[in-house]
Amino acid sequence: MTELPSVDIIEAFFRFSGISLFFLLAVLILRDFASKQVAWLGVWASLSGAAYLICTSPALHNFFGSSMWLVQLFCHSGQIAIWLFSLTQFRDKLRLWPNYILISIAFYLWGRLYFGWYFYDESALGVLIEIVNTIARFGLIAHMVYVAWEGRGEDLIEARRRFRTVYIITVSIAVLAVVVSETTYDPHALQNDNILLLQSFGMWLLAVVLVWQITSLRTTALFGGEFAARGAKTPTPDDPNERHDLETVERLIEAEELYLQQGLTIAGLAAEAGLPEHRLRRLINVHLGYRNFADFLNHYRITAAKDRLSAVEERNIPVLTVAMDLGYGSLGPFNRAFKERTGVTPTEFRKKRLADS
Repeated sequence: MTELPSVDIIEAFFRFSGISLFFLLAVLILRDFASKQVAWLGVWASLSGAAYLICTSPALHNFFGSSMWLVQLFCHSGQIAIWLFSLTQFRDKLRLWPNYILISIAFYLWGRLYFGWYFYDESALGVLIEIVNTIARFGLIAHMVYVAWEGRGEDLIEARRRFRTVYIITVSIAVLAVVVSETTYDPHALQNDNILLLQSFGMWLLAVVLVWQITSLRTTALFGGEFAARGAKTPTPDDPNERHDLETVERLIEAEELYLQQGLTIAGLAAEAGLPEHRLRRLINVHLGYRNFADFLNHYRITAAKDRLSAVEERNIPVLTVAMDLGYGSLGPFNRAFKERTGVTPTEFRKKRLADS
């Protein structure tokens, strides 16, 4: 009878192949997407994945010797890297500074406080620091999954929409395997072969999925892709039916001002145009240059807002009223969308325009 491989041999396979795959992933990202912010975050996350598999292996500590401090730096910042990568991957035009960067710094420092000084401390203060650290770690996981799922309905890139689901499942398994093992088990039990196998398998699975995605989907779904801005020259449909569909969509939005409808969804516009959702997504993405439906609507809404806020005869109409008239459900999303496109708030824009008139 053939003897089955022991747990430590299986664990070693997942650990060393995982390290190799994460380094390969970093090289592929640098080769194809080095000019993009999200790509550099992807490299950071990849190196952190490799570093985690190294620093959790007692056998590899001696191998790296004095350079182990660099490995540990990437290791301890891994969850931050994956979180920031997820945010920039699935939220177009996201600004990391200052909110997300400050949260990342606070998260890292608190984690170093816990793992550096209070990991074995069973005092009341040690328990409190551990609880806060655990809540923060699970909070980042929950937020990461929420961001990936939240925008799925408005994502106009079909390949990225599919990738969201795959990403949610694999990242959840990998990160949860790490966090659950580190927050559930006694610190001395973390060197147990079964715990090490759980951690290495979770990270290996994540590496396999990401390498597969980057080599198959490439710029179509990952790292920002290439897309034209509205108003730039975009491909004209060769198919007469597709040209007609595009004209129908533009008529509904521009002539009939369907963008003013509050709560308008991609499904609602598809129904009005008499098109399947997937076809409408492709039309808006490929021929109008948008990556998500909200950005598509905001183009028309903010253009109309600038006209209304510049009009002297509407100077006493509250900004909230303008926002509601343009299809926004509240003032917050309107302010964010307006400032993103103009650099100023609606109120500041109105004051300047009225002063210049």
